[in-house]
Amino acid sequence: MAIKIPFNKPGFAGKELIYIKKAVASGKISGDGIFEKRCCRLIENKYNVKRAMLTPSGTASLDMAALLLGLRTGDEVIAPSFTFTSTVNAFVLFGARPIFVDIRPDTLNIDESKIEEKITKKTKAIFCTHYAGVGCEMDDIMTIAKKHKLAVVGCRSRSTCQV
Repeated sequence: MAIKIPFNKPGFAGKELIYIKKAVASGKISGDGIFEKRCCRLIENKYNVKRAMLTPSGTASLDMAALLLGLRTGDEVIAPSFTFTSTVNAFVLFGARPIFVDIRPDTLNIDESKIEEKITKKTKAIFCTHYAGVGCEMDDIMTIAKKHKLAVVGCRSRSTCQV
């Protein structure tokens, strides 16, 4: 017997409708509202980070990452060859050039063994997309980044990013 799993149907476990009503009543449903602020504080406290910021999309997160990195014309960013166009658009908009690295056939993530050969004096960051719920080899990538003094931008399924 096959079980049908509904696509894109929200699940409710408790007070979601009450909170939605509160958010709508406050006039702030797309950011900078009470729940966004509470969520940011929760993340900051739980992970002991200085500042957490939420964005409405993965694309907005990538734009923010490019801003935080201070990318400009002539900079290079290492990126996986298999990714969504928004991944590199954010960097290109600031004048940076994407440098594509092949992916691993077993994970479809950036091949960490091929990153170092692509690094130049113009490289500013390594971008990683954790594809289909499978994480990149972050220990190896962070070792390479530290060795070359590069920033690392990581996104999980292009919906959340961390710099």
